[in-house]
Amino acid sequence: MRSHIAVLAVLCAAGCGGGDNVTNPPAGQTFSLTVSGSGTGSGRVATASGTSPAIDCTLSATGQATGTCSASYAEGTSVSMTLTPDGSSTFIGWSGDATSCGSALTCSLPMDQNRNAVAQLSATATPSGGVVVTSYAFYPDSSLGDRGAVIWVAEAKNNTAQWVEAAELDFTSHDAAGNVLASDFTFVGPIPPGETRSSQGLADLLGTEASAVVNVGEVTTGDPDPRFAEVQIVSSNWRVDSTVASFKNVTWTVEVQNNSTAEIPSVQVNFVTYDATGKILDSNFTFVGPIPAGERRSGQSFADYHGGESSVAYQIGDVSSDEAASARRTALSAAR
Repeated sequence: MRSHIAVLAVLCAAGCGGGDNVTNPPAGQTFSLTVSGSGTGSGRVATASGTSPAIDCTLSATGQATGTCSASYAEGTSVSMTLTPDGSSTFIGWSGDATSCGSALTCSLPMDQNRNAVAQLSATATPSGGVVVTSYAFYPDSSLGDRGAVIWVAEAKNNTAQWVEAAELDFTSHDAAGNVLASDFTFVGPIPPGETRSSQGLADLLGTEASAVVNVGEVTTGDPDPRFAEVQIVSSNWRVDSTVASFKNVTWTVEVQNNSTAEIPSVQVNFVTYDATGKILDSNFTFVGPIPAGERRSGQSFADYHGGESSVAYQIGDVSSDEAASARRTALSAAR
């Protein structure tokens, strides 16, 4: 019996565990992170200090990326990287596998697959007379909100040969002594070369507003949007209407033609009123669409009545893709 136990012990030592027949667990996987750029601007993307291996990638307006723009990381690693735009560029946002980071300069990505992060950058033009404020107005309203507000409206003209994606308009109010009271900003655009666009904003009401000024802030340029040539305002009308609520307003209607061979999901139309001297009084917008290829669709909206309305302007504000239409409606409605 003892001899049988000894034999079994020898056999088990050779085949019941240990030795060369054991399969080791597989090594952890690695995934690559690649950084690239798009748009007309330039900048630099670098991983956080201490990250190994490090990414330090320079992005140019030509679409070329130089430096270390790709590296591999162990599965489960979270890689943080920061975009620094050049002084002449504006960061629009992340795309590719980094879309969820939006327009935040710092983006962290989990390395659970190969990932491609695209930084979208746009060239920024210096105003210096290229984009100018042509007219503005403000109206203190103590009944708006809890503390009241200053409603202000402004119009900017693009005097350059470039397509302006967006122009920041900065509003400042003063009391009778010239002391600053409140500051606010809004954006206008896109603005085709030689044209004007307007917008409206709300500033804090302090109760002693005597004057205000509107200046042009940052201006972002880009490539012309070919969809603007596909739509046309073919008819419109406006009237002062005293039948809505207990105050007068301006009711306006517009009809838009789709001259393209595909359906256009949404067209934003801007409406502007002026007094007899050409000073802007109010700015409003509505959406028309979807518009089938070769057809027309109309929209109606209301603008504030200020008592001196003499002339109006209708402008194409934006021509949206299917995805952009819903997002733009939401964002602009919230801004109003």
